Amino acid sequence: MAWFDEMMSLWNLLATTVLLFCSLQAEATMTLISISGDSAQDLSTATKPVIYGGFTAGCVGDGTSTCDSCTGADNSGSKLWTCNKRNAYPSLPVIVRLQSTNTGASAANAFVKINDNKISLNTAQTFADGILNTQITWGEICNAFGKSTDCSGGSFAGDMTIGLDVSSGGSTTSDSMTFKIAGRVAATDGSDWFYTDCNTADATGNIGFCHFEVFPGDGKIYADNLVVAPGYPASPSSGIEYTNVAFFYEEQLSGEDDNTTLARLSNASGYFSVGVNKAASPPVADNRITGLSNNVRYCMVMANQDATGIISYFTPLPGVSGSPVTAAELCTTPTEVIGLLDDKHCFIATAAFGSDMAPEVQSFREFRNKFLLSNSLGKAFVKFYYKHSPYYAHLIAESEVAKTAVRVTLWPLLLFARMSMAFGFWLTLLILSLGTLSTFEIYRRLVMGKNFRGEL
Repeated sequence: MAWFDEMMSLWNLLATTVLLFCSLQAEATMTLISISGDSAQDLSTATKPVIYGGFTAGCVGDGTSTCDSCTGADNSGSKLWTCNKRNAYPSLPVIVRLQSTNTGASAANAFVKINDNKISLNTAQTFADGILNTQITWGEICNAFGKSTDCSGGSFAGDMTIGLDVSSGGSTTSDSMTFKIAGRVAATDGSDWFYTDCNTADATGNIGFCHFEVFPGDGKIYADNLVVAPGYPASPSSGIEYTNVAFFYEEQLSGEDDNTTLARLSNASGYFSVGVNKAASPPVADNRITGLSNNVRYCMVMANQDATGIISYFTPLPGVSGSPVTAAELCTTPTEVIGLLDDKHCFIATAAFGSDMAPEVQSFREFRNKFLLSNSLGKAFVKFYYKHSPYYAHLIAESEVAKTAVRVTLWPLLLFARMSMAFGFWLTLLILSLGTLSTFEIYRRLVMGKNFRGEL
């Protein structure tokens, strides 16, 4: 009977395999088609997309799409206040469309859960041709997270699961997708309107970027000397990070001075957003505000934008109580300088020190900006340098020996540049000249001997 036992074992194995195959076939899958009604979304993690809602005062929506609350209206004496160009509001529906392979399901099997709790919706879910449509207002979402239906009461974060449950033969087949929901509700007391400028003050008490200074380029303005608070990119709300640095600018009108132009700035002024690279130092990917006109004076302020789109913590304007910011830090005039500042490269120094972000290269750049570009002779030298140096920089970058030799050659110039930034150009020139003459005199007296001194 041994053969019978072997046959039964094979039969059981075959039956188990068939049941497992059928089970896998019955396991439905669900994929995302689209999301609308959000302030922003992050689909980089396909298994758990993120839906963001950013709530500020300042606009009333049409019930179908977000609204722009950056209106520039006067708010308690200021036109710079927290806003969102894709503002969410309680009656705005978030519509999620999912594709399901669960052919045995119907709309009656659809469900929505906030964290672990199933909730009833004001608008019934529909399921047809394998597509599950779910419509839930932000007011319903806020309420499910324990907030008021008008989305007051603070920020929130958690999970929302949308799916189908089908029971058959005593078992339930679940087909669902989970989303992370993160909502930031802006403060209503104005506490997130402005940062404390941290050029000289401690940056610790701030959130996000808290200082910059303008510098002119060709058809652009650079946001130089950026300072960021510790802990970036964390924002005031759990589960939400800062993603962009926003700049608002105005052209100076005929007859205006800088302070008058700055007074016209609002959160509805010209807008430019710069994406943030967390790995950079400071963590900003590109600090160029482009698309500007040469020989036109601009004044601008900076603000911090988070993943929900909310823009807050603006630059405190000059003249505001406690603000150390000056108009010279916020206003400048782009000027055509043949290739001078494009990509901000100091070609030979970058090749020698390995990166245009190296501290040595930054020192040369600051010296160039302050002492060379401020006069016609310096500008002529810089134009000549930028015309001819890329070829030699390429040769240097290809050879470690050349890099070392150039670094050694550049160290005296680096010393001069750094001393000039600390003490001024002419005082540094005087100090180094006296030092050189003193060194030569000591060498002449102690090394070259009396005969040489007599000849002199």
